[in-house]
Amino acid sequence: MNIPGPPNDTARAAFRWHTNADRMDPFAEGPHYGPVLEPFVAKVVGAAIKLNPLLAPPTDSQEDYLRWNMLFHTSDCYRTTQPRRSWVKGRNSPATHPRLTHIRIISRAFPWMIHARAQNPKLGVTCGEVLDAMSVYLYGDVAKKEYESMSSSRKRQVWDSYSFNRSTDHNVPGGRLGESLKRLDWLGSASRFGGLVINDGFVKQHCGDVLPCTFELKCLPSYPLDQEELHEQQQRSSRRRSRGSRGPSPVRLTGPASGGSEEED
Repeated sequence: MNIPGPPNDTARAAFRWHTNADRMDPFAEGPHYGPVLEPFVAKVVGAAIKLNPLLAPPTDSQEDYLRWNMLFHTSDCYRTTQPRRSWVKGRNSPATHPRLTHIRIISRAFPWMIHARAQNPKLGVTCGEVLDAMSVYLYGDVAKKEYESMSSSRKRQVWDSYSFNRSTDHNVPGGRLGESLKRLDWLGSASRFGGLVINDGFVKQHCGDVLPCTFELKCLPSYPLDQEELHEQQQRSSRRRSRGSRGPSPVRLTGPASGGSEEED
């Protein structure tokens, strides 16, 4: 008599997603709920990917959402239903159901693709890892060829954003961004985190095909900080100043009139 072996991840996943076998909170923290799927496996089994509501765009009736100006680090992000402090509750919640090893993020605000990968393969990508991956990427330097390939009008927009982001205005990081052109300078005034959405049409338009587990980032107009937010942000910023800065940048802007960029040696 042949005794069948244990089902593999693909078979287990197909059973879970098509029979609704699990009844616990799909976004509960911890390794007790699985399996964690590779994107291609999720596509093979036809898993209906859902995003954690914390990562969704806020609605007029929604009171619980993440408020974050993406010009600043994720330590400045806070949850609207929690006390005014850096976001803690929900950081380790899975970003998706079913859980995934990594996801891709694209946006109409910039031309790149961001990859958010799970540090712990038993947990899958968490909400905190998604925002951290976005922040690290947006704080990255822009290559000279990327800037020079833009139209003159787009260069002017990026230059205006670059200048404002390094001004003394309380709503921007200012000089601590350094002289290098960064990806966050592409955001312009739409620097507020507007949530992630499933949009296969835009994914196909942007990538040429509907890539699995790829989501659109919504970027919304930023808002001025109130006095409480400003005070807390200044305290967090002062604690970061001793951590050092990044290395030399590939692009330094000197203004459109002087050619727009200057390459480091």
